[in-house]
Order: sequence, then C-alpha cells, then structure tokens
Amino acid sequence: MSNTIKNITLTIIFEGSALNRDEKMGGNILSIKKLNVNGETKSFLSKVAIRHYLFETLHRAFPQDWKPAELTTGQNVIQFDLTRDDIITSAEIDAFGYMYTISGESSITRKAPVGITKAISIYNYQQDLAFYANHELVKRANEKGLNTNPNPYNKEEHTSLYKLSCTIDSEIFGTDRWIIKQQPVLNVDKLIIEIEKPQKAPLKNVDLANEDDKEFYLVNEGNKKYRLYVDGCIITAEKMLFTKKKDKKSNNEYLTIKSSFLDKSEKDEQELLEGKKKKEKEFSILNFEEMEEFYRFTLSREPKYDSSKKQLILETGIVKIIENTNETNANEYEYSNGKLKIEKINDSFLVTFLSKIKDIRIKQILDTIKNGLYAQSSGEVNTIVPLFMIASGVRVPSPIFHPYIDVRKENYHFEIIGLKDCLRNEWINSDKIFLMNIKKFKINVSDNRLTNDWNEFLKDIGLI
Repeated sequence: MSNTIKNITLTIIFEGSALNRDEKMGGNILSIKKLNVNGETKSFLSKVAIRHYLFETLHRAFPQDWKPAELTTGQNVIQFDLTRDDIITSAEIDAFGYMYTISGESSITRKAPVGITKAISIYNYQQDLAFYANHELVKRANEKGLNTNPNPYNKEEHTSLYKLSCTIDSEIFGTDRWIIKQQPVLNVDKLIIEIEKPQKAPLKNVDLANEDDKEFYLVNEGNKKYRLYVDGCIITAEKMLFTKKKDKKSNNEYLTIKSSFLDKSEKDEQELLEGKKKKEKEFSILNFEEMEEFYRFTLSREPKYDSSKKQLILETGIVKIIENTNETNANEYEYSNGKLKIEKINDSFLVTFLSKIKDIRIKQILDTIKNGLYAQSSGEVNTIVPLFMIASGVRVPSPIFHPYIDVRKENYHFEIIGLKDCLRNEWINSDKIFLMNIKKFKINVSDNRLTNDWNEFLKDIGLI
C-alpha cells in the first residue's frame, strides 16, 4: 500500500422513492423534502439523512469497526463524548467530525473528512399524492369482534433518479489535533489529558496517616475518621465522604463531596475580594467505580496536601483518560490502533492523534457506497444503490463531478451527459478513474484513464 492516500471524490446516480420525509401538512399528509432548482420543483435527501444511511450501513456491514460513538448531554447539547472516544477508538468520529462544547463559547472542533452533498432528484416533482389506510388491520380487528374504523392518511410520493456526491479529505482523515493548557500526564499506563480547567474541592481537617509503610489520609468529622488513599491521580475513598446524585437530563449517576467536609474559607475570601458571590460549577465526579466501602475515581491532577492547614485539595474537570498507553519516545505514545504526540506551543500543548487504520476505514466507506446503502423511510425499504458511479483521486477534496453530471432522457433511452467536462478538470490526479455504468444508461466518452476495475482504482489512490 502507498504511504500517501489521495483525496477522493465520487458521484453516483441512483433510483429512489421519497427517501426523506418532511413535516406533516394538514394533520395527515406526509410530505417529502423539496427544493426549487432553476424554477423547477425537485425532491431531495438531506446531507443528514445520507450521513445516517451511510453510517447505518457501515455499522451493519462492519459491526466491530463501526460501532456508534459514545454520547454525552453535557453543556445542554447532545454531542460525541471525547472523554470516552476519539478518532482512534471511533471510526464514526474519525469520518464525520464533531464539535465538542466545553463551557461558554469554548469548544474543540474537527471538520468532517467525509463530505456529503444533498441527493437531488434529476426529474421534477409532479405533485403525486397517494391515499393509504390500515385496512388489513381493521379487517382483522373486525373479525375478532372489535368495532374499528380505518385511519386514512396521505403521502406525497416521488420516484426519480437522484444525483449524490461524496468527498474524502485523506489529509484530515485519521488525524486530529487538540490545543490544551495543561501538559498530559502518564500515570503508569494511563495517559491523562485535561480538556477543561478543573474545579477545586478543598477537604478540611485532613491528617496524613501511615499504615504498613503506606501513606494515606484521614478526613475528620468530629470523632469520625474516613480513609482516603491516593495513587497518583487515582483516588480510593470511603463512601461516607460523598453523595451520589443523578443527572435529570442524561439520567447518569455522579458523585459530589458532602459540604460538611469542604473548606469554604478560601472561596469566601475570594468572593469578598471580588465584591460579589460567584456562582461556581458543582464539583462532580462523573466516572467512578463503586466497591463495598469505597469509591474509586481519577482526578485531573494529583491532590495537593497542606499540612499547616490540614487541607487536601482535589481537582477534577473534563478529563480524557487513555488506558493501556505506552510511551515509545519522549512525548510520543501508542494505544489501541493509533499513536499520540505532544508538543509544547508557547503556554499551551498540541496533542496530535494519528490513526494506524485510516486506509481500512476509507476503503470500507468506498466499498459501502459502491455496493449500496441500507435505507428505510416511513417503513419502506429503498435503494441508494449506484446505477452509475464515477470516482477519482483529486488534489483538492471537492465534488468536482457533481455540477457536470446529468441524465438526459430521449425516446425512452437514458444518456449520462457531462462526462467530457468532468474529465477536463485539473484537480484530477488519478491515472485510473473508476467508472461504473449499467446498460440502461448510454455513455459517449473515451478516455484511457477510465477503468471499470475497482482494484485498479483503489491501487491508484493508495488503498492497495
């Protein structure tokens, strides 16, 4: 396989039928999505729908490689959970990008390497409308002695040829970069990456104790003492120090430290200096392991103990913990199917994720589009299966074939037009341009770069 994979563009023509439903009109009329294109009404499938059908097909075809990424409802939005997944562990995140909101206007974003156009019908929507009712169920219910009536409804319908284009930015695919403030820390085989500045929880009345030459802490409350063990950033502490709560939106459980154990004096002094009471985010532990007497969890930073104040400061924020990580070189690490590099840039750190299997994922995407997507709309199975396909390596990942390709119908015969214009585009950098066509479509073009051999094309773009 070539060390460099070319950027890729492809355009397909497929036959579909009302694949992307829109809102209900008049209470019981199911509409389809429509656009005005040069004064003509065309039906279309949105980029979101195509992305859904593509990922659903990839998941079904390659279930171990294309598992749905973990989600979170943090910051009042549904988003991929970068604390549990990244481009190395999740093909979905790698292919389709993300925006991860941290707090306020702060976020980590990544452009989607897989670009998708709308799929717009070749032919006009002619106001087709069909009447439906659940007659079969009504008949069965009446035979059972139930008094029922049909529930009629209408659907807008449109069967047409559709044009769809996709691009793959192979330079972005398999690579991700984060800018963070705190240098990541390797704790045994766990790499701890602090995404957001942590919240502080100062525990009061804490004594340093020793048992069998092993240091630990005792958190005092009256005559009661509660044990807390520190192993780097890993904390094992008695349950009585915490309150377990449940998030109302996500229904996920998390821990907070009981207020009676917290030293509020420093916060009060800061509030007096600022002249106002500052509302702070609650110190919470989202990921924890529950044992018989203890909770175990990982902090953003190692706790700091002040013996003069008898104060132990715990700090936790949005943290990514990468398990089973090995340091291969200075500030270079390997895990799972990828590696990670850390570079200092001014007062921040650049964390670069590099996938070792981006070629496998790109080939799986191309094979899936070529063979057809699994799609259902309103309970009806549909066919996003290419009848025509052109694909090429390109210097710039732009859908260069899309505006040229069209289908002309004359005397019940179909002809693909625009191919000569496509092949003159100077972004093409392939010696082998893949062309798939069925007998239904007539093509009048000759170019020695065209091939119907899929493996020849994959070799040319660097995937074989």
